[in-house]
Amino acid sequence: PESATASTRAEIAIPLRTQAEIVGVLDVQSDQADVFTPDEVRVLEALAAQVAIAIQNARLFARQREQAWLTSAQLQVVDTIARSHSLDELLESTTLLTLMLVGLDCCAVLLWDREELAYRGGHIAGKAAMNVTDFRELSMPIGQWAPLDAVHVGMESISTEQPTPWLPAGPFQVHSLIPLIAKGDMVGILLVSPPDDPHGLEEGFNQTQKELLLDIASQMAQGIERDMLAEAQQEEAWVNTALFQVAEAVNSLIDLNEILDTIVRYVPLLVGVETCLIMTWDDEKQLFRFRSVYGVSEKGAALLTRTALAPAEFQAIKAQAEDPLAPATTAYSLDLPHWMRQIFATDTVQAFPLNARGDLVGLMAVTMDRADRPVTGRRLTILTGIAHQAATAVVNDQLYKEAAVRERLEQELDLARTIQHSLMPSGSPEIAGCSVGSLWRAARQVSGDFYDFLQFRDGRWGIVIADVADKGVPAALFMAMSRTILRSSAYGRRGPAGVLSRVNDLICQDNSSDLFVTLFYAIWDPAKSTLTYANGGHNPPLLVKNDGELLKLSTPGIALGVLPEMHFEERKLTFAPGDLLVMYTDGVTEAMNTAYDEFGLERLLHTIEAGNGQDARGIVRGIASAVSDFAGPAGQFDDITLVVLKRDAE
Repeated sequence: PESATASTRAEIAIPLRTQAEIVGVLDVQSDQADVFTPDEVRVLEALAAQVAIAIQNARLFARQREQAWLTSAQLQVVDTIARSHSLDELLESTTLLTLMLVGLDCCAVLLWDREELAYRGGHIAGKAAMNVTDFRELSMPIGQWAPLDAVHVGMESISTEQPTPWLPAGPFQVHSLIPLIAKGDMVGILLVSPPDDPHGLEEGFNQTQKELLLDIASQMAQGIERDMLAEAQQEEAWVNTALFQVAEAVNSLIDLNEILDTIVRYVPLLVGVETCLIMTWDDEKQLFRFRSVYGVSEKGAALLTRTALAPAEFQAIKAQAEDPLAPATTAYSLDLPHWMRQIFATDTVQAFPLNARGDLVGLMAVTMDRADRPVTGRRLTILTGIAHQAATAVVNDQLYKEAAVRERLEQELDLARTIQHSLMPSGSPEIAGCSVGSLWRAARQVSGDFYDFLQFRDGRWGIVIADVADKGVPAALFMAMSRTILRSSAYGRRGPAGVLSRVNDLICQDNSSDLFVTLFYAIWDPAKSTLTYANGGHNPPLLVKNDGELLKLSTPGIALGVLPEMHFEERKLTFAPGDLLVMYTDGVTEAMNTAYDEFGLERLLHTIEAGNGQDARGIVRGIASAVSDFAGPAGQFDDITLVVLKRDAE
């Protein structure tokens, strides 16, 4: 046995058994042969029985002590939460207590804001890279950090190696996120980081610690729900009081039309004017559009809202500055066109440009209750301030709409990436007699590259790598179409050349764009170690023989989707033990550094040669690392896809 020493001539092993459980082994060795007499064996068996009982008692005592400690810790948590008089006090005391009881490097609480639909910082303790004040300013909407999204949706604890947005990647490599659930709803997330442990909640904590953390999370969630409810009641009372006191506040409105309507109604009350008009500037059509008016007849208001004013109308301006619409201009007199004089019952109005960020976004005009009353002093200050508020409202509305469009596009792109990622293989297959490695890394949110593994019923495997001649959403859509067509064609028991011909005809039939795809398709037969392949204009894969010989798997054939009814040549070769095949897209060889040097085929071959002693996955990692190191700060500008197949050495 492994436990015997070189001098061992006799050995007896007696199981330490308590009822039906074995708790250990009593192993006795001697340097003399046949020395254990029956009496000695009985003595050793009796000793083993006593030792087993002692071990069982010690374990039972340890469990009881551990359970007592757990109960005491749980009571401490309950008492701490009960003694807290505010949400901030609860978060501070429980995070510090959790940090101490469990022995953590970091403990943080994120609170779910139902109105903002985002997580905000509650409290953080431990070796944090930011102080509590800064952490409480943190706001994380759904979609900003994937692990947080997963816990929010699944309401289950997870561990992740992804660095948090508020901590650097260095100090804590693993974080465990525990949902804080009260009455079936998420109220927050407890984030804990064990000291220097790479396993997280599942393996980084013992059973007692995990049980304590889950109990703390449950108690904390109930306390947070209680304090949030109290704060909500106080805030509601305060808001109602404030609304009664500030009923005329324009900034409480969100809709631009409501804001501008409120402004034109309040200006006569605050300043004493007869009428007020606000126009916004349509930058696309270079026109002023009437938005809100007060103090004119319904017929006049209806006419204004259907009319736009061209810049040429401002030729009749009597300005107090050379350029009446310049950002520095605060007010000027405007001689109205004849048709507008009928509506406003005056020839002249006082106009205030709505300038924001150096740009003209609109115009506010008023008519005074007396034509001879100048707009100066307090009136001018108030009207200028109101014009500034109106300009800010117009710009904010523009920014909000632009942000909404951008956010919607970002969400759509994120969804497209998620969908596209789901189309890719979840990993590399396990094939007898060889190793397989793969990598797919998009340069943008979506990619035109793709690869695939097709398992046939006879045990063979189809291997695909392709690159659409474009980037972004068009390439991603074309990629999805090409993948679908290829999979449906490949399962029709055609050879690689026949599959490419069929796929090419179907793409040409439905392709109304100028896009095309380069594609390499091979069928690997593990039983015979043969590879049958055809190439549709793709980068020739590199076959590195076990003796160092290099072959490029190029066959006649153009990219798919260019011309219909094309013929593709099919070839077949046999892999010897240790032979290696590297399939790649041009994002690998065309990767550039800051000096605009390409990674190139030579560097790729050198990287393959340097890592040839590894399996396929190791070679993929080596190539990816080499390309990333080469590009450096230049980053990735093209999609990168790799598939490596290596036959096991004998």
